[in-house]
Amino acid sequence: MTARHRGWRNAKRIALVGSVLIAALAYGNHRWQQLLHTQGIEQLSWQGLRLVAEGPVLHHLQLERRQADGGRLQISAEGLVLAWPERNDEGWQLPQLRIAHLELDWHPPPSGDSTPAASLPVLRGLAALPRDLTIDAFDIRLPCASGRCPLQGSLQARHAGPRLLPASLELQLRHQGQRLALHADLDGQTDLRELTLQAHLRLNDQPLAQLSTTLDSHGTEQAWQGELAVSGLPETPWLWEWLGQWLVPLPTGAAPPLQAMQLEAGWRLYWPQGPVGLRRLRETARGEARLHARLPEPWPLAGVGLLQGNLALELAGAAGDWLPRQLQADLYLTQPQGTWLEGLPETLRPKTLQLQIAPLAPQPGKAAEDTAILPLSLQLRTQGPVQAALQGELHIAPRQPDWRIELDAAAIKVDAPRLQLSDTRLERLNARLWLSGRLDRERLQLALGKASHLNLGQLAQPGLRLERLQGELAGLHLAAELTDGALHELRLSGPLRMQTQRLSHPRLRPQGWAWQGRLDAGLERQQLNGKLQGERGLGVDLQLQHSLDGTLAVDARLAEIFLHAGNPLAETLLDWPTLLELDKGRLQGNAHLRLRPGAPLQGELELRPKGLSGVYDRSELGGLSGRLQARLHGPRLELRLAELEVTHLNPGLPLGPLRLRGQYSASLAQPLRGQLDWQQAELALLGGRAWLAPASQGLSSGSATFAVQLEGLQLGELFRLYPAEGLAGQGTLDGRLPLLVGPAGMRIEQGRLANRGPGVLQFRSEKIRALGRANPAMTLVAEALEDFHFGLLSSDLGYDEQGKLRMALRLEGRNPSVEKGRPIHFNINLEEDIPALLTSLQLTDRVNESIRQRVQQSLRKNSDAP
Repeated sequence: MTARHRGWRNAKRIALVGSVLIAALAYGNHRWQQLLHTQGIEQLSWQGLRLVAEGPVLHHLQLERRQADGGRLQISAEGLVLAWPERNDEGWQLPQLRIAHLELDWHPPPSGDSTPAASLPVLRGLAALPRDLTIDAFDIRLPCASGRCPLQGSLQARHAGPRLLPASLELQLRHQGQRLALHADLDGQTDLRELTLQAHLRLNDQPLAQLSTTLDSHGTEQAWQGELAVSGLPETPWLWEWLGQWLVPLPTGAAPPLQAMQLEAGWRLYWPQGPVGLRRLRETARGEARLHARLPEPWPLAGVGLLQGNLALELAGAAGDWLPRQLQADLYLTQPQGTWLEGLPETLRPKTLQLQIAPLAPQPGKAAEDTAILPLSLQLRTQGPVQAALQGELHIAPRQPDWRIELDAAAIKVDAPRLQLSDTRLERLNARLWLSGRLDRERLQLALGKASHLNLGQLAQPGLRLERLQGELAGLHLAAELTDGALHELRLSGPLRMQTQRLSHPRLRPQGWAWQGRLDAGLERQQLNGKLQGERGLGVDLQLQHSLDGTLAVDARLAEIFLHAGNPLAETLLDWPTLLELDKGRLQGNAHLRLRPGAPLQGELELRPKGLSGVYDRSELGGLSGRLQARLHGPRLELRLAELEVTHLNPGLPLGPLRLRGQYSASLAQPLRGQLDWQQAELALLGGRAWLAPASQGLSSGSATFAVQLEGLQLGELFRLYPAEGLAGQGTLDGRLPLLVGPAGMRIEQGRLANRGPGVLQFRSEKIRALGRANPAMTLVAEALEDFHFGLLSSDLGYDEQGKLRMALRLEGRNPSVEKGRPIHFNINLEEDIPALLTSLQLTDRVNESIRQRVQQSLRKNSDAP
């Protein structure tokens, strides 16, 4: 039993130890997975692990890591040999790592600044790498200008362990059998507060570039100084093909000879303690820098183009403000490219740019405080669809913080024989501008001087053409606020004068126009105020305003027109009715138009005639006054007549006054099928009046009926105007006329006239008497009508679209001198051609000469017609 119990106890101990080991392994695996997840490692695998006397050997390693910002890194390594860790007074160290072949593929974050900031902790972290790292061969794929590009080569890096320094790097890149080698030595203090870097770049064992730089982090500031020198090389065409993948692709045959290129640079910068990043350097660094470059042949610059020439530059700056202390340049840029061109239309982009900057002799008489000013001459020329040239003087005061740049005596010339901007065509563009300005840490100011002008031979758009356009631009000012090196609240303002000798438009008569006003344009709102004047007398005060949301508002006021001096509207508008002539009175008006993206068009128009007189077709009119309002809201049109009055009308017989007050609304799709409402419609006629009671009438069917009421018409006035010999009388008539208006014209059905009280009709004509003598049956009629006193005079009345008036007249009364005044009843049917009657009246002296001439011309045309 004792042995059995002892065996049972051993089994339990073994089970317990196994359970602990399993739990430990499970926990270790869990922590290992947590570590991988924390580091963003999505895949980690290896093959061929074995241990030898020198240390662990691994045949293959595969790793994939995804960063939180979206970046991704893939590593595949072959033939890894790691020496056993060593321990000394400074702790454990990895003495050596050798990799036979390394493949690396890096995808940066989709957006944002992926450039890491250098700092002392980062440098200290490099001490954890093996003291001797050798990669016999590597293949790396990185992002480049042409997409993704490969790098092939080898690497050897050494450092001093936990102290890190001194450290060295040997990097060799191979491309098509050529070698580009970088050797760098990093040394400094053990606390890394002072670092010195010496680097040499060689191409096929020949010197290419040399860098010497020092970083000092003592105190509250960091100091960085250095020098860079790049010398020429023998001709190496393959290098340009390679660099073109990383910088900017070069066209065939564009590779410059490297042996002619020279570059020297030096700098001394200071900034507060903290991480070192390009953005932080731009915003906080102060100091000075110099650059001397000689590029006898075109040199590719990413985002710029092919640059050629010489540059000598010395800069001084602080807190992001950097200005030259010395500057001389003679640069020539071809095949320009980059985001700086994207704001220009394709047809305005230059093909070449030439910049020349040279020192100027100091002007005599300058004050002592101006001795620090750098005077420069500036010339800039562009070639392409637009040829432009800028020539002037720059005066730079780089003293911080109150630096400033002044532009004096600058002249700009712009010439373009022909330009096509979308659907706008420009021909013979010529501009001459005289410019002065100032830029400081707070604002930018530019002003156009006297004689600044713009000439344009022709501007053409669909339906619009301006010929010989001239603009006076003197006095225009451009101003902007400067914050953090960027321009804000940009504003262009000042007087603006434009004139064209001929403007052609489908709805306007060709003539010259002139504009004089003021421009006030900012980033959020642009406004133009002034007067537009046509050479034939029409003037309009205009205000145009464009907002950031795309809303365009136009306000126009018609300058008061005195028609006795002529009618500029008829001389300007092609749609002006040819039969309407106005020669007296005044006219005023104003309009408002509002166009907003995604919203219906809105517009308002108001015309205020006063005492207008003239001729319409064959009718004379006078004393037209009142107010006409029109309103457009999307597809709806509304018209309103407010107290419109015409003192007199004369289509052959005098009428008036005419008074109208009402409104009309319709859709633009069917403007003649709307709704008509009137509050007053009244015409003085033959001593009485014709009128419509207030009502509404829909015109959706294309025709309408109006119940015209007649009241107080005087027979004496009618017979006075009617061209019938010996006809006279007295009496008052009332009636109604159902007036039907349709596509075929106007007609009256079942009209009715009747007398109001007794009256007298006298028809004393020798022709009637002769008819009575010749026909005994007519004797009584002729005698009775010579002095007929009627108690009833009524008539049924009809009128057709051809102008025929038909009347069934019933007359009851007596002649006191005929048969002792016995009652006599007449039934008379009358027919009259009203257009012909009006024509005969219009040939008399009752109308003006213009109407008579129109009638005579119409009669001659009708007689000449076959």
